[in-house]
Amino acid sequence: MKTLTYTSTKDIHDLTWPEVEQNIGLYTPALRVFTDFKDASPRLIEPSVRADVLVEIMKKEHVRMKVVVDSLNNFLGIISLEDLSDEAFIKRIAEGYVRDELLVIDLMRPKEDLLAVTYKSLSNSDIESLVLSQKSNAHQHLLVVDDETMSIRGLVSANDIVRQLQLNIDVATSTSFAKLNDVLEHEYADSKRIRVA
Repeated sequence: MKTLTYTSTKDIHDLTWPEVEQNIGLYTPALRVFTDFKDASPRLIEPSVRADVLVEIMKKEHVRMKVVVDSLNNFLGIISLEDLSDEAFIKRIAEGYVRDELLVIDLMRPKEDLLAVTYKSLSNSDIESLVLSQKSNAHQHLLVVDDETMSIRGLVSANDIVRQLQLNIDVATSTSFAKLNDVLEHEYADSKRIRVA
């Protein structure tokens, strides 16, 4: 057994805080809004989980997207709260499915339908270029592929960009890249606050 060293907190006055870059703007490197799976484990789900159960799980975990994997952790696709909307359930029920029999695999976006950005290109980009390149992306998340290992390296969330740029957009609901681009083009077009790098 290892021995731990204890100390009194009586004379402790300070807290350690994470280093936060204060002046994040559109010209800040895109990696500042990248969630790297080397640092933060991906949120995983198997395709055989009931879709209605997953909605509750995701709400309790406060996550909006999960990576769908098989029992060997092979990447199959993604599923988000957008994919689990009431409209998505109604559409499937109209096709003959029974609501409580719908599984993740029935509502997920399979990997064949996804487009991702490469890590190398993301690392050479800034936030503005990233958002502009995604201006027709109706989804909130963008996967990032490691060029060398050909694996899913991480993701970028439009809501994370909203938070980092401190934009006046409600992140309680999902924000698509298209909506983010539209807001930046119209409401913040002349803003010096977010254009400062």
